[in-house]
Amino acid sequence: MRKIYWTWDIRMRWRHGFSKSAESFEGNYRNLIDAAGRYGVSGIIIWGFLRDRHGGIDSAKRICDYAHERGVMIIPGFGVDAYGGAYYEGESDYSLDKYLLANPEAMALGAEGKPLTHRWPPTDPNETHVCCPSHEPVMDYYRESIEWLINTFDLRGVQIEQGDVGLCNCAKCTETRGQLVCGEMADFSAGARRMKPLIDHALSIKPDLLIVVETYAGLLAEQIQRVSKDIELYPEQVVLSWQAYNAPDEMFIDENSRSPSPHGCIAVRTNSDCYEGEHDDRENIIKALSLAKNAGLDYTYIYGEYPDTWPITKSVYEAWAKSAE
Repeated sequence: MRKIYWTWDIRMRWRHGFSKSAESFEGNYRNLIDAAGRYGVSGIIIWGFLRDRHGGIDSAKRICDYAHERGVMIIPGFGVDAYGGAYYEGESDYSLDKYLLANPEAMALGAEGKPLTHRWPPTDPNETHVCCPSHEPVMDYYRESIEWLINTFDLRGVQIEQGDVGLCNCAKCTETRGQLVCGEMADFSAGARRMKPLIDHALSIKPDLLIVVETYAGLLAEQIQRVSKDIELYPEQVVLSWQAYNAPDEMFIDENSRSPSPHGCIAVRTNSDCYEGEHDDRENIIKALSLAKNAGLDYTYIYGEYPDTWPITKSVYEAWAKSAE
């Protein structure tokens, strides 16, 4: 299985500062790129790849160059309707928040009819606006933005995700159940329909581009059924990401699980600030990856935000890397 590290920039602990400056951002990711070589990791997903506060384009280019020289792929996160679009935070024209402030008619609305905002991770002090998923004119902006992102950094891969940040309450979204979040009440296929034009455009620019898409689901039969309409909409080369378990109390894959698409990734979501910190989860990791191989998945990712100078984290990375062989 091909191995990927998944990260949020301001949860990184490989160097002091949580990537709140260029020095901290670049130090965090240079250290992680070096670690990728130790564990056979081929790519690193970075959400918050572009922020003015940690050096913007210049710092991001230096990280890409450092990774490329060491055979590691940098895979920025691209947010659809949330998570900043191509440029997570800053004055760039490719920052979704800047676009929405200039085009307030495109903003998603909360339950009280006011613009919906979102803040994540909890370590991020700033809130950003969210785009209405029924607003069609923004799609041209997304296409332009991802083309700029791919060409500016000569990318080999990108993760595209529609923001799981709440439901828009505008009249059209209320009528059509346009979604911003994947959950029990959401129409899963709405997210796939929203992302497909962007994915198709990205592949027209670079046909061999690696594209990772979250399903927000596991590989149990009833979970796959819930997202079956999504799967039909994606090109075959898209890597669909499936949750291994609920960090780590409930397994979402079993002996009968099979990948419903040619390419799939088992997401090991553990050992991170998102899940109560450092955690020795080797037993679940080994079990999940064994089942993932049996299911025909060809990728796996794990949070890469903690340094392997921490003994528990080192043992987790080692177990994950060995299990993926």
